[in-house]
Amino acid sequence: MKGLCTLMGIASALSLAQPAEWISPHSLEAEESAPVALLPFPREVKWISGALPLGKRADWKGEGVTDGILRTAWEGFLSDLEVGESGQSVICRLVRDAAAVPEDAQAEGYVLRVDTRGVEIRAGCEEGLYNGLQTLRQLAAGRERELPFCEITDWPAFAVRGFHHDCGRNFQSIESLKRQLDLASRLKLNYFHWHLTDEPAWHVQCKAYPQLNDPAHRTRDLHDTYTYEQIRDLFRFARARHITIIPELDMPGHSDYFDRAFGFPMHSEQGMRVLEEIIEEFCAEVPTELCPILHFGADEVNVPDARGFVERISRKIEALGRVPMQWEGPWDLPLGSRCIAQRWVQGRNSQDAATIKSPTIDSSIGYSNLFEPPLLVRRWFFMRPCGAEKGDAEHLGAIYCTWPDIRVEDKSRIPLHNPMWPGLCAMAERAWNGAAVEGAPYAICIPPDKNSTAENRNEAARAFRLFERRMMALRKGMFRDEHFPYWPEDGGLWEVTQPVPDAQADAVREAVLAGKMPGNTRCVSGYSLYFHTRAATWNLGMYHESKHGVRVWARTNIRVAEEGDYPFMIGFDAPTRSNRQYTGIPHAGEWSQCGTRIWVNGEELRNPRRYDRAGEDRVSLPTWHTAENEKPIRDDDLWWAQPPTFIHLRQGENAIIIEQPYTDDFQSWEINFIPCSEP
Repeated sequence: MKGLCTLMGIASALSLAQPAEWISPHSLEAEESAPVALLPFPREVKWISGALPLGKRADWKGEGVTDGILRTAWEGFLSDLEVGESGQSVICRLVRDAAAVPEDAQAEGYVLRVDTRGVEIRAGCEEGLYNGLQTLRQLAAGRERELPFCEITDWPAFAVRGFHHDCGRNFQSIESLKRQLDLASRLKLNYFHWHLTDEPAWHVQCKAYPQLNDPAHRTRDLHDTYTYEQIRDLFRFARARHITIIPELDMPGHSDYFDRAFGFPMHSEQGMRVLEEIIEEFCAEVPTELCPILHFGADEVNVPDARGFVERISRKIEALGRVPMQWEGPWDLPLGSRCIAQRWVQGRNSQDAATIKSPTIDSSIGYSNLFEPPLLVRRWFFMRPCGAEKGDAEHLGAIYCTWPDIRVEDKSRIPLHNPMWPGLCAMAERAWNGAAVEGAPYAICIPPDKNSTAENRNEAARAFRLFERRMMALRKGMFRDEHFPYWPEDGGLWEVTQPVPDAQADAVREAVLAGKMPGNTRCVSGYSLYFHTRAATWNLGMYHESKHGVRVWARTNIRVAEEGDYPFMIGFDAPTRSNRQYTGIPHAGEWSQCGTRIWVNGEELRNPRRYDRAGEDRVSLPTWHTAENEKPIRDDDLWWAQPPTFIHLRQGENAIIIEQPYTDDFQSWEINFIPCSEP
């Protein structure tokens, strides 16, 4: 891609959105010279000349591998390799040594060394050795029959690095959850927030009140219930992968099924007595050593004596030897005096550390069901969990949430429709490494790193580009059998006009097509441009103060070596997977229902894609609590769930111009025009 902007233009663009000198928490030189893709990237790494050669079927010996999480990690490592029969023996020594890692890193830190003698991992505890084995697994996966010599000293910035799945609205099988837990553990995530109950159903076995499991009181997944044996099995499976499960029994909100089953609400005196019995039963069935934290929801509801409800339920949970946890937001019940808080309201910036007064987990950075893949990854990569550089007793870490509120027809599509794995990779990177500087503006406008000599302007873009490379290597490796909707944005460089009123569109269009961009353009990097997202995503964007009735033009050049048809991922709006709002599937030949237009080398390009439901699914109001939320999202609705569109390009430079109107408040005003080498 040929650059479009002068140095002055780049500096102008950055001045509108640049935070103070974003700094990578690890050496970018070490990352650039890395012979393999490591994610999260280690805090400190020295690459040493040479490699440990491995035979085609080397015989690995694990010294210090004990049963439990180390055995699970070791067997996972061996499963990636061809082992045995070659006669070559390779030693991996696991050594308990608290002095090997910094004092504040002893909970999960480790030191890993590869040299001519083999592999040695030192840590102060099992969890640290487990993390070292996960890094070894990535080292081995990235090389063919050899391990690069290196010395790695590594530890997490935050104690809580988790992911969440809503199985209350859309039940998922234990087998599917196990697959997710296994992959998450390889990213060094250590918590799974299991949302078990919601409006449609109580999906946990209940012996005391079997009517809770009666299909007659459910509205989705009528016959699906997790038995206590299945629940314990998943807890044990997770624990063997250094993951603690936080089950959520949501109360008193999101509980329509309860009213149907009993005829009275949770917050009534009868309801609270029932809840106390249910909590006692759950805790009797799932022991404390497996389940030290119990989440009781308390979100999006207003009840009489809200404080009394919270204190009564949290006291019951504490009396049973568990730590209570609840959601914290403006529409939730007050936070209990001894509860872990989970912040959730999506915002323009991550939470201000100064406002946190109790143990807090941050889930406000981005839900996978609200954001599209590019913006979701950017937000997690550039944000700071809990608004802090690193964790402490109050700033615990982050949990990445997936909430497919709308009824899902094919559960295997959840990670595709809600870009779960790309966002989770970015979250894993940031929660492990932390960040010294808030980078929220970069989520909207990636700083250009071309033609600039100011090093501090390059750091954020350089770090993001390197992260994308690592993530895409994992996409081809450990995530090769998973839905992973993401394509790198490196190389994209656009000139974008300021918003123009519709009444002036004809004159500006004529000028732009004639090669005369207005003087007040700005330069933006990447292939996804966000101008003004919907209210549910906090009206983010480079023109977030604009009102509809305006439009922008974006221009770029794409260079190709040979004439031919090239694949692009193209999209201009997509619904949230929680309330369906968006401008709908394009009519035949059109790019959107907003009047989007594309020119390639001066010729207007019609959309060649055929949609099964062209012109449908325009939804202006949120569909929560309506029949519309029972209609599943389909691939046609989501630009990243469709195959790429092929565009004919000539050899050399190709001028691309896109006109994108902002027509309605419920539109996510954006451009996604991403070259891709693979679907």
